[in-house]
Amino acid sequence: MDDHSRHGYGLPYPQVANHIADDPTPKDQAIYVPSVSPGFARIAHNQKWTRALPAGIGPADLNFLDPQNKLFRISHAMTSAGQALKQKDDCIITARDSSKTLVIGDSGGYQIAHNRLVINGDRDRLQILRWLERVADVAMTLDVPTGPILSNRDYKFKNSQDCLAATLEHLEFFQKNRSTGEGRIRFLNVIQGNSTKECLAWYDAVKKYDFEGWAIAGPMRHNFSYLCTLILKMAEEGQLQKKSWIHILGTCELEAAVMFTALQRAINEHINPDLRISYDTSSPFRLISKFLIYTIPEFDEKRMTLQSALIPDGDHFIKSDYRWPWPSALGDRMKISDICCRPKYGRNHSRDTQSDYYIQHHNLASLCYAIALANRVFDSESFSVNRSIAISTGAGVRAIYDVIKSSSMVTLGQYAPTFKNLRHSSEADGSDCDRE
Repeated sequence: MDDHSRHGYGLPYPQVANHIADDPTPKDQAIYVPSVSPGFARIAHNQKWTRALPAGIGPADLNFLDPQNKLFRISHAMTSAGQALKQKDDCIITARDSSKTLVIGDSGGYQIAHNRLVINGDRDRLQILRWLERVADVAMTLDVPTGPILSNRDYKFKNSQDCLAATLEHLEFFQKNRSTGEGRIRFLNVIQGNSTKECLAWYDAVKKYDFEGWAIAGPMRHNFSYLCTLILKMAEEGQLQKKSWIHILGTCELEAAVMFTALQRAINEHINPDLRISYDTSSPFRLISKFLIYTIPEFDEKRMTLQSALIPDGDHFIKSDYRWPWPSALGDRMKISDICCRPKYGRNHSRDTQSDYYIQHHNLASLCYAIALANRVFDSESFSVNRSIAISTGAGVRAIYDVIKSSSMVTLGQYAPTFKNLRHSSEADGSDCDRE
């Protein structure tokens, strides 16, 4: 068996800080963390369903943060100040069992990037800081994203220096005003930038603020040549050895998932045995806006992808006994009539709000399954002389291990063609940072 596939097993993780007992995600894997929509979080908590649930489903079964949930359970979730800051009602985030779950809080960077959140001085900063401390276990510091500079002419900040200057003011405030003492939240210092040069300059400017970990955002967030460059630089400067967490903002691609796992394993073996890596998207909750639903993962020699399709729709499905076509913990128990439940009557679909919550739950379970399957299949192929699945990703995993083990920029340079062959190899891929 390839030694690299076993790296990380049996490492001494802190029982409270970085590993939850009976966590569905193995402790040697990077953790996918869904950014949960406030609407779903509320309804899954208050359980005020307006019609009968699918056969065999109880009112509390859609609360995937309940450690006793036998339908589908995860242990990590994200919530954002940009969406939930003023929410007063309890939800599955605020009412969770904090000994069996971990919540990551985003400070609102996505909303700043889309001109939906404006920070006007210390009062706004303090409101976000105290909300993060109250709700989350791990959280982003307040940052100003650089990605919109590439495409949004109306963006308030015209260049990366403007974004950095505002972020430094936020960091100064967070460092001076954060709560101290036992049980305090762990903050992640966010790194932005639209090129390797910009990102490294950003890191150099913010590293003087001593928080508990790092978050990596912006268009460079899943460029693995840049990520390895950053990790080597951090390790050389002692900026990783005592940190507990790295979070990658806004990605859930299956290839990225296995490479984040490879990066965590390499860091655990060669730099810091206690560090965890996580990554997030809100895709399971937002996909419905495009009338799409996750179906099944597909693996071949080039790619690993989770396919999507149009949501089955139409009045002819109302009261139908046809089973829901796509597998998931909830989907396996549904009929199409659980989704298509009322005539269109001039509307563009036959769903109601409860249908949408079912679809969001299905999407999340499908994505979590696909990520877990990608990691399992990818590790199992370590037994094979010749990989047959995502060959370029396999080469990327090997490169990550060798680069981190060597602690050498020279080795990183030798693997430049391998990293260039990966999906997000350009300096800035043009995608926006999905932080909603």
